[in-house]
Amino acid sequence: MSQPFKQLAQNKIDYIVFHSPEAVSKLLYNHGFKVPKTPKALTKAIKALVRKKGKEVVTELLQLHPDKGAILSLESEVKSSCTSCNKQTYNSKGQYCESCGHANYLGSGDEDSFLGQFDSYSDTQLERYYRGTVKKSNSEPQNKTLAQEVQLIWNELRQRKSHEPPKEKGITTKPSNGVSKDELILFGMIFIAGILVGHGLKNNIGNVK
Repeated sequence: MSQPFKQLAQNKIDYIVFHSPEAVSKLLYNHGFKVPKTPKALTKAIKALVRKKGKEVVTELLQLHPDKGAILSLESEVKSSCTSCNKQTYNSKGQYCESCGHANYLGSGDEDSFLGQFDSYSDTQLERYYRGTVKKSNSEPQNKTLAQEVQLIWNELRQRKSHEPPKEKGITTKPSNGVSKDELILFGMIFIAGILVGHGLKNNIGNVK
């Protein structure tokens, strides 16, 4: 291995240039940079491009990393607990749960999309989610986005409560002013007795004639 290439394998950018000089040269060319002829000059040029265009170039450069596959496979194995289903299947890299599909609030103006996930939640389920988010937020006080998520859920709960119809009063067990069952029976007996008495009087009158 030549000395110039040994000196390049010291940091991430150097490592990428060392292993993928042709791909890095093409990246420089696509961004309008003149492609140097030596590895050392190539490294300086790609660093200058990074300083000029920042994250855009860093993302493209990382795609040229010779160990990209291994790095991505390791990252995909890292899971955290999902606030919605509580399973250890929340993909932090992809920002979604691989079990229930829930996505946390990202603080990027996606309020409607975020809250739309809870349309099928009952009030009890949403309250349970709210308590879990509050607990997580308390353990991460520096996480401003999580604090915003707590506020969004609280507002959603408050709106639901304000739109609830008034609760119906329970059925009273006190006797009503209507006719009870016992009274109906009594009236029926009186009615039948009246018919019998009337029929007897009619017969007596007929006998007198």
